[in-house]
Amino acid sequence: MVFPSECVLERRVHSDGDVDLDLDDTNLPLFILKCKDRKAEGYDGDELKIYNDRLKSMTIGVRLAVAPTAVSYLAVLGAPLFAEIVAVDNNVIVIRLRFTGDGGRMSYLIYDAVALSLRLVPPPENPSWIYTLSTNVSIVRPRQGGVYALALTGRLAGVDEGDSLYLWRPSSSSLGPWFKKQCSFPDLIDWSVNETDMEFSFSGHAYWVDLLCGVSYCRCDALFDDDNTSVAKFGGFIPLPPEARSYPRNHEWVSQPVAYRTMGVVRDSIRFISIDGFQDYVKLKNRTVTVWKLLGHDKGWEKEHELSLKTLWGFKGFGDVPKDLTPMFPHLRTDDPDVVYLLLGQYREDRFDWKFIASHPRYLLTVDMRNKIVTSVPLVGLFRDRLLSCRFSKSLCKALVPRNDPLKKQVPRNDPVKKQLKRRRC
Repeated sequence: MVFPSECVLERRVHSDGDVDLDLDDTNLPLFILKCKDRKAEGYDGDELKIYNDRLKSMTIGVRLAVAPTAVSYLAVLGAPLFAEIVAVDNNVIVIRLRFTGDGGRMSYLIYDAVALSLRLVPPPENPSWIYTLSTNVSIVRPRQGGVYALALTGRLAGVDEGDSLYLWRPSSSSLGPWFKKQCSFPDLIDWSVNETDMEFSFSGHAYWVDLLCGVSYCRCDALFDDDNTSVAKFGGFIPLPPEARSYPRNHEWVSQPVAYRTMGVVRDSIRFISIDGFQDYVKLKNRTVTVWKLLGHDKGWEKEHELSLKTLWGFKGFGDVPKDLTPMFPHLRTDDPDVVYLLLGQYREDRFDWKFIASHPRYLLTVDMRNKIVTSVPLVGLFRDRLLSCRFSKSLCKALVPRNDPLKKQVPRNDPVKKQLKRRRC
């Protein structure tokens, strides 16, 4: 199998009983992720055995499509659950899940495609941790790479306690499944205004992004110090380009920022993409996609691409795609700075009430801005806006069970889909 260097992955994780999970689909076959080491940790007493048994019953499958021909997705078989992908970084993928009949308790499932390991851990529990600055887990790595940690950013209740990071590391058993690291943010960050929309790490730094204001960051090396009494200092704050700094959030009348903005790593640089027309009125044909490149923490942004919807209509390959739809939910292609992914969909608009809500994405577009080429894929399903672009597929060359390998070695004995998987091998 040729492994794509890039894939567009559905955040929703499929599970047993999903009506749209066709295990016999030969157009996009399901491969099984190898797992040599499974372990639940951080649970108390009898719970530990229960969660270890659940982990042993799991099989993780993946359907890989070469972007942009289709959307790839994961499936967890052998355990009834509700799950979604919350973080991906090269060979590591983190899934937030709740088992059916488990009282809504949340856990994190961490798969490492290089170590072929699977970990199941609960979230950190601290009664003084009154709210989080970020509800998502981020994957952070030191500058020299190799190891990784999960980080969750929060604020402690006491005035003198300040901000904190909760960290989980695969080798941190001596410190417990999660341990607290005090941190300090620059004084210019006002958390009464700033919110964290997304997180990522790059070149030895961890970044927490407010898509309306800017980016705070810290050196990841400080997070891998086993001295949990030391303070991790955030090095600074990078404001967004002046024309992209935005209004206060309006949760009722305007779509959330992820509907029209994103930020991430493309090759060796950080890039930011924004679509206008969501916070103030812009005619449909004039709505513009803009891409900026970060020149350095202290050097600001450089505008790389600017593309109106009217211009996009004239690109080769746009064809019969309807022209009454707006671009939304942008994604950066991680291996090509000239290519972006856009969803194209319907929207609700009211100019007098300052209302613009993205809804019902219908197409995934891959837009080559330099060569003026578009590829479109119709979207189906209930979670069409929950996508992410990543390089996880490139790390799977040794993690997939070959089609002629007995899948029963990877599928639990009592798995209700075992017979269906066996039919796929015929």
